[in-house]
Amino acid sequence: MSVKTAEDLFQESLTATLSLFKRIKPKLERNEDFKALLAELMKGLEESERAYRETGAYLVCRECARLSRHTCCGHDMELEVSRELLIVNLFLKANLPQKRSFPEACFFLGPQGCTLLARPILCRNFFCPWFKERLPIEKLKYIQIRQEKEIISLFKLINHLKTLLFRVDHSY
Repeated sequence: MSVKTAEDLFQESLTATLSLFKRIKPKLERNEDFKALLAELMKGLEESERAYRETGAYLVCRECARLSRHTCCGHDMELEVSRELLIVNLFLKANLPQKRSFPEACFFLGPQGCTLLARPILCRNFFCPWFKERLPIEKLKYIQIRQEKEIISLFKLINHLKTLLFRVDHSY
């Protein structure tokens, strides 16, 4: 019996979540609370994205990726992505990779950046020293303030989804 690696376990979890998504998608599409929370999250995501563009933060992130620094998007960061967050991303029509693009990076880091549209709060809220050296404190504060709607709505949506999935998991 061979010992499974973290990569094996992640791939199994990803496959199981994709299968679960296919089963529950029709029910979630009819769930009014889920749809309302998803719409709220989409507004929050738009606000966060706008803040990253307005401050030039995406240019800093792109430069970091170009230099292959992988400070924040390192290998195993994909383990921060719960099945609920993955399901949310599938509803947002995120273009998920079939395999890891960079050996030392997060599974979800693609050539154009993160393939997740809704990201773990850890990923959104972490500013590495290199990033902080390149953006003034006012811009960092602005980004964090503008992310509030995304973070709160994502938290509410994930909790709602956990409740729904608990019922699915225990309906056997």
